Amino acid sequence: MNNAILFYYNLKPNEIIHNNNFYYFYVNNVLYHLIVFYRKPEEETSVYKINNYMSRLGLPVHQIITNKDGKIITYIDNIPYILYKINIPNNKNITLNDINIITKNTYYNKDLARDNWDILWANRIDYLEYHINQNGKKYPILVESFSYFVGLCENAISYIRNTYNEEKKEYTDNYVISHDKLIYYSNLYSLYDPLNIIIDHKSRDVAEYIKLSFFNDNFNIFDELKDYFKQNYYSKYGIRLLFGRVLYPSFYLDMYDQIITNNIQEEKLLNIINRINDYENYLKNIFIFLNKIYPIPEVEWLMKKTK
Repeated sequence: MNNAILFYYNLKPNEIIHNNNFYYFYVNNVLYHLIVFYRKPEEETSVYKINNYMSRLGLPVHQIITNKDGKIITYIDNIPYILYKINIPNNKNITLNDINIITKNTYYNKDLARDNWDILWANRIDYLEYHINQNGKKYPILVESFSYFVGLCENAISYIRNTYNEEKKEYTDNYVISHDKLIYYSNLYSLYDPLNIIIDHKSRDVAEYIKLSFFNDNFNIFDELKDYFKQNYYSKYGIRLLFGRVLYPSFYLDMYDQIITNNIQEEKLLNIINRINDYENYLKNIFIFLNKIYPIPEVEWLMKKTK
């Protein structure tokens, strides 16, 4: 790998450390990460463009380094890699203000845009239902919990579809710089990772942060939300998208994917399952908080929930 990095990037690291799907090393006290490029090949140019755009605006993001041929993807042993210069320390937890600094910036690129959440979610459930029917015997904890979380998904899909049908977008519902995943990332790396950048509604990252906050025992979440809504206006369409996405149990589905790809043990799911009663109460409290600011439709079973 030393020879490849010297040949393609003219960098001479003293030591290269391999960690799962990436390598990291220092040159002149600057940290670099060499990451497997896991996005779609057709997104290569768009990923680089938005990385440059964020850098020009002074937004916190790790810098993509092109190779000697001016390309962002380098094939080493037939594996596509991308090199980052790490510009921001990763050793503190994400806050809602960290997210707001990035997601208040409008941007559009069709290759990176994510929309029609209800269709994407429904397709994902169909796939997982097929998978669990074919492989359920291997995953008893997944099987036991699956129906409950599919029910939550269906609640979220219904909530989003009603929003699409009943509300209209306003000027504040433009596409903004967002992130593909935040759940179960405990530090800032995921927030500043160029391969994690997508384009979506501003409610996406806020909703994911709200869910992340429960499992990270973030007891400041409601104070953070108060400050956030002092700085950000939401349309009726936008606030309903926000709560619909909060309902969607992305944390469970992401962990499902990690389990079936053998990246984590199935027993990790118990960290979610054993807290589900508390999580339902948390969802209810989030609804009550949002409803005081912007009246939104209730989820009947949730509002009947008692501690």
